[in-house]
Amino acid sequence: MQESLKAQPVVDPPRGFWPAKVDDKGRLKVPTNFITYLTALQANKLFITSLDETTAKVYTIPTWTENVRILQHASGDNRQWAKDVLFQADYLGADAELDSGGRLLLPTELRRLLGFENSQVYLQAQDGLINIFNQQVFEEKRKKAKENLQTKVEYVEGLGVK
Repeated sequence: MQESLKAQPVVDPPRGFWPAKVDDKGRLKVPTNFITYLTALQANKLFITSLDETTAKVYTIPTWTENVRILQHASGDNRQWAKDVLFQADYLGADAELDSGGRLLLPTELRRLLGFENSQVYLQAQDGLINIFNQQVFEEKRKKAKENLQTKVEYVEGLGVK
């Protein structure tokens, strides 16, 4: 059975943000706990792209295949938006595999657009994918998250967060 059709196992992702380095050749040195996560997901092959031109995403093939299905079969007044997002993701994206050194080669156009070459990035894993943020986007998101933080904390505590 093809990898894209296999049921993806449920695996706890690494928690929090993890700094990582992209070298001058565009290879992301993946932290060991993320390699363990991908191995547990049986993710030998990956797809790397961006949907929003600010955050790169490393998808397992089953997760990306499901995204493609959703985008190709979108309906309604904005169905062309889904096709445009898929077009852009395909333009920036490429298949990838971890090399023997635990590195992923990021697609050239993607890494140049997002300013990843020879820089520190931050990784966050969730739901069968890994987000990659450059330093600027990471700091912008931190700044936004801290705005009115006490009010936000009170809100989530009201939802039941301890």
